[in-house]
Amino acid sequence: MSNVETGGVVRGGGSGDSVKQAIIEELQNLLSSDTSVLQKAEKRNNQLQYTEGYGVYLSEIIMNQSHELPLRQIAIIMLTRYVEQHWTDDDAAGTDKPSGAIASEQAKRTVRNILPNGLYDPNSKIRSSVAHTISTIAATDYPHCWTELFDIIVKCLSGNEDSIHGAMQVLQDFSYDVEHIKELGPVVIPEVYRIFDSDQNYSIKTRVSAIRILKPLFSSILGLIPDKQEQSSMINTILTNFMDKLLQYLSMNCGTGSNFLLRSEIIKVFTYLVTDMPKYINPFMERILPIIWQLLTQIAESYVKVSVNQTEANPLTSGTTEEDDEQTNFQTLIIQILEFINCIVTCSKLRGTIKNVLADLIYITIVYIQLTEEQIEDWQDDPEKFVDDEDDGGVELTVRMCGRDVLQAINDEFGVKSIQPLQEALGRHFSVAEAEKAANNPNWWKIQEACMDAVHGFRDIILEDDSKFDLLNYLTIVRNMLAHQESPHLVGRALWTLSTYSKSDLYNPQMLVEILDVNLCSLSPEKSHILRISAVRSLHGILQANENVEGEKRTLIISKLPGFLDGVLTLVPGCKATVLALLMEALTMMVKFDADFAYASHTKITPLAIAAFLKYAEDPFVLENVQDLIRALCQRKQCLGPLQEKFIPTLISILALQDEHTSENQDIALDVLNTIVKYTEPPLSVALIESAFPAVVNCVLKTDDHTVMVAGGECLRSFINVSPEQICAYKNGEGVNYVMQVATVLLNPMNSEMTASGQIGRLIITIITKMGSMLGQTVDMLLKAVISKMQNLECLKVIMNLVLIFAHLFLTQMDAVLNFLSTVPGPNGEPAMQFVLTNWLSRQNSFFGAYERKVTTMALCKLFEYGLTTQDNRLTSITYEELVDEPCGERIRTRSVAATYQKWVTMPALVKIFKVLISEYQHFQEGKVDALLTDSEDGASEDEDAPGTAAKPRYISDLLHDYDEDNAEDEQILQTLFKESNYSGDIGENLKQFLANFTQNEHFPTFYEHLNEAERLILLNKVQQK
Repeated sequence: MSNVETGGVVRGGGSGDSVKQAIIEELQNLLSSDTSVLQKAEKRNNQLQYTEGYGVYLSEIIMNQSHELPLRQIAIIMLTRYVEQHWTDDDAAGTDKPSGAIASEQAKRTVRNILPNGLYDPNSKIRSSVAHTISTIAATDYPHCWTELFDIIVKCLSGNEDSIHGAMQVLQDFSYDVEHIKELGPVVIPEVYRIFDSDQNYSIKTRVSAIRILKPLFSSILGLIPDKQEQSSMINTILTNFMDKLLQYLSMNCGTGSNFLLRSEIIKVFTYLVTDMPKYINPFMERILPIIWQLLTQIAESYVKVSVNQTEANPLTSGTTEEDDEQTNFQTLIIQILEFINCIVTCSKLRGTIKNVLADLIYITIVYIQLTEEQIEDWQDDPEKFVDDEDDGGVELTVRMCGRDVLQAINDEFGVKSIQPLQEALGRHFSVAEAEKAANNPNWWKIQEACMDAVHGFRDIILEDDSKFDLLNYLTIVRNMLAHQESPHLVGRALWTLSTYSKSDLYNPQMLVEILDVNLCSLSPEKSHILRISAVRSLHGILQANENVEGEKRTLIISKLPGFLDGVLTLVPGCKATVLALLMEALTMMVKFDADFAYASHTKITPLAIAAFLKYAEDPFVLENVQDLIRALCQRKQCLGPLQEKFIPTLISILALQDEHTSENQDIALDVLNTIVKYTEPPLSVALIESAFPAVVNCVLKTDDHTVMVAGGECLRSFINVSPEQICAYKNGEGVNYVMQVATVLLNPMNSEMTASGQIGRLIITIITKMGSMLGQTVDMLLKAVISKMQNLECLKVIMNLVLIFAHLFLTQMDAVLNFLSTVPGPNGEPAMQFVLTNWLSRQNSFFGAYERKVTTMALCKLFEYGLTTQDNRLTSITYEELVDEPCGERIRTRSVAATYQKWVTMPALVKIFKVLISEYQHFQEGKVDALLTDSEDGASEDEDAPGTAAKPRYISDLLHDYDEDNAEDEQILQTLFKESNYSGDIGENLKQFLANFTQNEHFPTFYEHLNEAERLILLNKVQQK
């Protein structure tokens, strides 16, 4: 091999070979299963990458087909990493890389010369990896430093199947810009078409790779070509040229050996167009839909015979490679068709194309959601998989799941208009099922089960009075299925269906008793676990539906609860996490349903809750259900004492552990204890105040795990909330010291800022409001600690929690907190008021959570009103610095000179508060508008080019609102604050009235001068509108 020049020096044969050999040895070590060898190899490779020609050596190793495949693959990985880290100066910016970290220009040229040979490699894995590395290099080097890449790709496209595949992989990974699109498009697209259409010359795999180019190409045109006319011309030209052939190959006969993979890729392209570019595919829908429908109906018969019932042997081959595995490709094709239909249903522009065939669409979709023999076998072997698949859809994408998604989309988009087509489809299926049953077909029940599964997705609409669904007739059919105990899946689905509608007036006592008895019988140990688990799910449904029902129906259900409890408990031994969580959910509903039953059964339920807590302490899903069960028991006064007696010693023993690996369990134990305390009525029991309270404090003070600290703070807050007098009186006032110690630890600026990431704001507010009269001078110490913690924070949630403390105090103790903040210095010597308001006002518009946003906004209103009315120097003397945009005047607009420039402006803090309140008003009003727009999406006009997707929330608080853990408590606090502050519950209306009133104030003109154009428009168009 000839010497290769790199980095401006010539590699001598001896030294070059020795360096390459060293690299090969370390690459082989990277493949070792020995951790120590692997770690040493990583370290050594990090050193070798600074060797001149490192990238060249790797490229040569990759191209050498005499090396084993794993070695060549790890070499590609290392080369790609090298390119990412050492190819440009930009990559090295801000790092401490030594000189020589960036590859020399000569080395780069050599790598670029060597790598394209890998696109011809006979191994597809090597081709794909090399293509990815080439695309990575091209992202920085093409076209300026690698002008020949375009010719390389075109040459590959004219070569053999290997080089075509390699070139296609490059094009798929390529990061396009406008110039690339315009330069490559006219040459590459005809080549892609030629390859796709050459069924006699190229394999399915090669032709599929050609089709896969279209999606990134369309995406790039859509994102990079700003001119709509040019964009439309390019896309329409491609679609017009390709559409005939796409539809031709899509409509080929579906016999054995048919190219399912190619069809799937074609439908993927159509799916993308429907989702992101509906305007462009709309003219072709009249041609596409009949072919899709033909495919869906033709495949159905084979799918039922081969997959659902396995009455015929599978004629398709099962291979190890993508193109050879026809069995998987057959399933993939069905899934892709269903996903395509789903996208049409959810696309407002195209939905109308299927509204007249809803009955047929629902009918054929139900065929595809039938249980397959493979699923039945899997569930029989693994109850966990049964629960996962049926409750959450599982992790595996299946035909059944995709069919359900289509039906759910029909329900969501067509609403009550889908009920008549649904009934029509059900009638046809029920007739066929009866004929199959009469003919002694053992699989007759599957379509019945699928029908019930389908109807479940429409349940909310069906229960509406105007749905016109014949519920009585449907329930009669379902009720008759309970007799077929030989089919546990059918009976289980029937029970679940009947439980869903059990609140209906159609259920007379006789019918309810029959359903309850079958449900109870289905829990017997000798029954199939499929039926037993279905019975548990059905029980949960019945209790949930009738939670607030009184009279004879409730009495009947309560009378059966002891039997149900015994049946549920027989499932516990040997069950795993997912099934246990389901059982916990059912037990929780039983405890909630009747207090007397809960007390009578607590001796059986409480030990199970403790055992589940100890066994699954690290499983958040099970633990959540355990917490729910504990919460339900705590809300039953008769159960609370026995629960504390059994559970508290266990929790205290966990909190007392000192082992370094116990912090996770302590975190969870504190959460559970918090639940118990929160639902305890005062006075706290001896066990809680004498044992649990000091255990919490000691645990927090001794740990360095911030999650334990946060959980401890939350638990302590519940203790104070429930009985502050007992906490203060603990050991003659030692309780106050304990509380202050914990608060000090959480607020210690030397600790991680995440120690205040929980509900630290609520904790401090609770301490001050509940224990304030007993704290004396320690309140000032507490607030000083809060200010100290606010220094140099990065986490928005922590800052928000600390600001919330002062917001609450401004609403409840204005003069006291103003006096404190005016007399205490901030961290940099400025008044603490200046420090707090600067941190607050700069972030108010980013705060999230309905409670937090409302309290802080109300506080700013009160602060502004107070300052304006009193002209209190403690507030009016505070200023705020803000970076603002100003017009650039006569400056010439160029790429480097923006139309605006920024400068720092100092304004009174009251002015900034006014500006923030205008922005907050906009936020709360837009929240209302977003809700209205979402509700009337179909009626709204849309941008022709926009995808047919629903409106997204604009603010973080919109996203997080539903996840507040203390909604009930927050609402109670808010109502109290509203009452004290003379505000109503609608913060948006409060702000509107507040701002409108201020526009009439004598000081308004002064404030108005400081507003920018956007803020003035909000006042003019929204606040002052009549």
